Amino acid sequence: MRKTLQYAAGYLKDILVSETYEAYEINPIYANDLSEENIRKGVLAVRAFLVRIYDALYAKGEIYDHGKKDAHEYANRTSLLVHYPFLNTVKIILMNIGYSGILAEDAQSIICENTIFNEKVSGAKNLECLRFLADCGLCVEGMDINNKKQKLTDIQTIKISYPDDPMMLTGLKVMATAEREHGTLVNQDIFLRCDYRVLKKETTDVFFVMQDMIRPLSSEIQDFIQELHYRYLNKGLNCIVEIKGFHIYIMYCYKRKVVWGLNASLNTGYHINVKPTKTEEYTDSIKTFSPILQDLIAKGYGCGRKREIGRCDGGCHGLRISLDDSVLDLKEDIKTWFDQEILCLQKR
Repeated sequence: MRKTLQYAAGYLKDILVSETYEAYEINPIYANDLSEENIRKGVLAVRAFLVRIYDALYAKGEIYDHGKKDAHEYANRTSLLVHYPFLNTVKIILMNIGYSGILAEDAQSIICENTIFNEKVSGAKNLECLRFLADCGLCVEGMDINNKKQKLTDIQTIKISYPDDPMMLTGLKVMATAEREHGTLVNQDIFLRCDYRVLKKETTDVFFVMQDMIRPLSSEIQDFIQELHYRYLNKGLNCIVEIKGFHIYIMYCYKRKVVWGLNASLNTGYHINVKPTKTEEYTDSIKTFSPILQDLIAKGYGCGRKREIGRCDGGCHGLRISLDDSVLDLKEDIKTWFDQEILCLQKR
């Protein structure tokens, strides 16, 4: 079943990086004649603006939900272009304003040309997105956003301001630059997540990435995940973080092999995935597990077609355990399972 734009807005609000008032040091590549204090204030302001956008989409998303295609049932990643075209154009316009626009000397406005629009959609759709942004507090001067017949290519200069908090424009410029110039294949969606951590001079410890990721979950589940995190770092596993297509994936690896991972996905939700390869070496332990885990392990994983199921069942991602309250009854069995798997891997 397709996730609505309202659902997507709620998820994006959940995965916004937590606001911080810490005076973190900014990497000089982002300074660009801006003071560190103003950058930090700007980031807080742009985060608040994104919350405003997501709240507006959550409240009235059915008006703007023009997407028709469903994501594959088991796909962890989501494409805004394919599944949420309205939000994709909103993002493109904001990114273009921030990246290409010139911040006024008093930082109260950004001056842009007509290159801020999404060239791959009609003028009417661009104007619809601008009207939505105006409803969220953005002021657009130099064009009539209600004139659906105007040619966007004829517009010369556009002045963008945000009277509710002009500092947001500084944050918009910095965060758009961060994604456009410094986003990587394994760290995407910087702008819509307002991931200020990329601006920091010091690398953020993966624990804080994990802590942010699981913030929407219950305190009991958060405690369990944090216990697993430290337990398996102490057992010699290393952590790798990938963020692609609004899928946050924290992998816990023995050498280069993923043993288990944490997932937050717009399409498939919050879950643990497990990729065991040594279950035949601890069958006696498996017999003591909850029937739920026994059935899961017996199912196996890998491509469903190659396993003669005849269809995709998400098996290429490993065995999936949902991070809902049911996981709390499986805590001890999960730890025993992971412990046994790692012991067998370390014997090699």
